[in-house]
Amino acid sequence: MVTKEEYKNNSYVIREALIRLMNEKDGALSGTGAIDVESESQLDPSSLLPKLSASLLVSIKEGDSKTEKKINKLEISYHDTIVHKISFNIAGFKTLTYILENNLPVIQSFITELNSLKDLQSFRYIINTPEE
Repeated sequence: MVTKEEYKNNSYVIREALIRLMNEKDGALSGTGAIDVESESQLDPSSLLPKLSASLLVSIKEGDSKTEKKINKLEISYHDTIVHKISFNIAGFKTLTYILENNLPVIQSFITELNSLKDLQSFRYIINTPEE
């Protein structure tokens, strides 16, 4: 668990983006200059969020094909988020290790969907702070 001294609150990123969007008037963002109307429509809100990395450790019973199929469907859905995957079998359990990289809402949805599987033996994750 992270202590209060080690915790870094990154809510300022979302707050600043919301303030800039609320202050937007006639195609100009306050403090950033003018923006074309065409480029404003192409602005992706997720590009305003910092990229994060996360590490996941999942254990399931070896040979549980039903759970493995569900995990494979999730891997296909989030293939652009999964940077690295390792799978190994020890003592009747299959352990999967993932390294993820994307913005927080995408990583959070992957973790939530994976954690919703009922037949997981163990599930641990760490979300790292963004590099500045």
